[in-house]
Amino acid sequence: MNFDILFPDEREKGETPLRQSQFVMLRMLKIFDYLCNKHHIQYFLTGGTLLGAIRHNGFIPWDDDLDVGMTRDNYEKFLQLGVRELPNDIFFQNVQTDSFYPKYREAEAKLRDKYSKYTRREDLEKRYKWHNGIQVDIFVYDRAFLPHNYFIYLVNKTFFRHFREPRSANKRATVLKWVSKYSPFPLVYASSYMYMREMVKTGQCYKTQKELRQVIKVKFEDMEASIPVGWKPYLKRMYGDYMQLPPVDKQKGHHSLIPPDPFTPCDHSEVLHWRDRKPISL
Repeated sequence: MNFDILFPDEREKGETPLRQSQFVMLRMLKIFDYLCNKHHIQYFLTGGTLLGAIRHNGFIPWDDDLDVGMTRDNYEKFLQLGVRELPNDIFFQNVQTDSFYPKYREAEAKLRDKYSKYTRREDLEKRYKWHNGIQVDIFVYDRAFLPHNYFIYLVNKTFFRHFREPRSANKRATVLKWVSKYSPFPLVYASSYMYMREMVKTGQCYKTQKELRQVIKVKFEDMEASIPVGWKPYLKRMYGDYMQLPPVDKQKGHHSLIPPDPFTPCDHSEVLHWRDRKPISL
């Protein structure tokens, strides 16, 4: 599959570095969506990306990352069938593929653009060695939590204490599957990799089984992307009046006051240089 032809890289069309970066993320989402549809894998937009789809029919104008979610079974199917079909300019990042990847407080996996990077302070650049290309976050949801933020926080804290090493990732998943299958309590879906402090601070970020019973398609920029059928109660829990724009001083990206750099790669072995990119052969 020639993704350069099917989904051409249009970052150079952006008027600003931020918009160029959004074009990068949009292309990765299109490829991800294509592979999921091809292999009958269910995913959904989540977090601020879901909010952007509903409120803006695309990116929140100042957003500098993109969030998707998958249930555990769908994620494992994507690992088996989808990852191997990603194009060479996208790096699939998790604790197995990137030895520097944080084990405790990031999305379980990411798609990383190899040509680009998020801009960090020089001291952080030296300290944090994992791949830092423009990203699509993949949050993996397990139906293994009680619907209470602080409970989710405590469970995650326990997991991070007892399953700290990359080789423990499969054990963590096994425990979550066991809880999902045998728990006598009504459980909800949440990601065991989300930032623990954000769990307590931001509100009810779980999803119920009813909310995830199916996905529907909505407009996102110039494509249609999947969202949970129960998107409305989730957004209300997360953001309250989700159609209301935040104050101007809160309209900032997550990663830096400086927009990502769409044309300069990070310092990692899995990178490409935009200047070396070959013209597309039709």
